[in-house]
Amino acid sequence: MSDDSGAYGGSIDADLDAIVQLMGRMMRGIKGSGGHHETHELFRHVQAAGLGRRHLPALVSLAQHGPSPVGVLAERMALNPATASQLVGELQRAGFVERRPDERDRRRMIVSLDETHRTVIERFTRRRLDPLRLTLEALTPQERAHFILGWRTLVENMERSAAREGATGDAVATEDDAPPPCGG
Repeated sequence: MSDDSGAYGGSIDADLDAIVQLMGRMMRGIKGSGGHHETHELFRHVQAAGLGRRHLPALVSLAQHGPSPVGVLAERMALNPATASQLVGELQRAGFVERRPDERDRRRMIVSLDETHRTVIERFTRRRLDPLRLTLEALTPQERAHFILGWRTLVENMERSAAREGATGDAVATEDDAPPPCGG
């Protein structure tokens, strides 16, 4: 394994090489043995229910934050409330979540993980989020802000690129092409 711990910021090309190498290592870590069984176990349950990877962020968010109103879940996943409500409905019909009226505001629905799949979802979430948590804990608040800014910039540029490719008719990745999510 080569040393990629050197100073960054020298040249764009050198930094790009370092990022490509780190992303390869990160993907091997995501696909590696740590949590691989849990990943496949959860995917099997999701696929057996006729659902896809797009449903996983909702499950991860509920495992991470606990029972939540649909609107809050939508906000965490950066979805509009109607789309989040549709996902929740599909997850509920498949037995992954439960919906119940909020005791304080009966008009609001609270979504929680169904006990049937709770353990595997929580184990999957823990395995996915622990490396991120350890990373953030190792950084100062200023370093975390820079780290998050870098990720936000990357994601926004990827979204803009995908939108341009979609507008020109070039191939656009589907949810099955994406790596498993880390979070909500």
